[in-house]
Amino acid sequence: MSVRESLIKHLTSILRASSSTILVLLCDQNGLSIAKIGRKSDIEIDHNQITSLAAAAFSASAENWDDLHIADQVISFSYFDKVCLITLRINETLLTIVHDYHKEWPLDADNLASSMYYLKKKLGEFFGTSDATEEEVEEFSNKVRSAIYLFGMGTEVPFVSYTPENFDKSNSLPFISTVLDSVQNPIFIRYSLVVPSGLTLDAREISGQNLPISIEAFSANANVAFQKMKEESKGSSIGELLCYIAISGQKPEKFYGLITCPSGKLRFSDTEATSNIEDVSFIGLFTLEYGGIPVMGESRNIIYSILEILGKEIITENFINAVNVLTSSKFD
Repeated sequence: MSVRESLIKHLTSILRASSSTILVLLCDQNGLSIAKIGRKSDIEIDHNQITSLAAAAFSASAENWDDLHIADQVISFSYFDKVCLITLRINETLLTIVHDYHKEWPLDADNLASSMYYLKKKLGEFFGTSDATEEEVEEFSNKVRSAIYLFGMGTEVPFVSYTPENFDKSNSLPFISTVLDSVQNPIFIRYSLVVPSGLTLDAREISGQNLPISIEAFSANANVAFQKMKEESKGSSIGELLCYIAISGQKPEKFYGLITCPSGKLRFSDTEATSNIEDVSFIGLFTLEYGGIPVMGESRNIIYSILEILGKEIITENFINAVNVLTSSKFD
């Protein structure tokens, strides 16, 4: 069996692990396809766009991880209206799984980690860089397993609103500040609201963290990543980008996560001109020690509360609905 045939074999094992997985695709870090396997689906998939999104999923958050002195990114989850893209870097390649999370969630962590083990070995042979030791290959597959398990674990946060009883939509920022002050679960190291230009509207940070980059610079970098992902997915048949999450770290007990998602539209004046309306994004940095379930739940609560103040916005509402789907099932 050739190396390429062996790669297809392992991609097929990932596809067969769940009937809700639509496509498994391997590309280089520039988005050039190497191998892929998929099944028929009602959801139309543009393979070229998936490879572009895979490349963006790892390059988009690289600056923040470098600035925070956190390495290496293990996995990313990009949630769209219809599917989630799970992207992992293996040697010089990117593996992306296109999965219908509405039908089944979370992924089979053990099966995926096993596939990562063999793919890392085969890709070393394919590219002539098979110098990784057995211990390094095992460590890599264990990190993947841990990241998937941890992201699908944790105590579910009740769906609540932090919206003040009385608020003025014509002067929303003070009331949004009240929402950020009302967060009940100390899950985030820092979290903020930004507009597309990178301007931080409001932010919070746990004292004593002493991170090597300011919260404003962190928020601006994360916003650039989110905007890049949105641009790559523009006009996609898989729907709007609802949330981008990246997990990084050397050891499972010290994994960090970055979450970015839409938070409605802020009107800066009473005029109807569209130039006075800006998209607002929520950005959070967290450790994965509590699991991913409370992170998703608390993000939903914050954003739901902000949306009550800013008014209805379909993409943000779809994010809230997606979180309710994701948190309805988890690892024990």
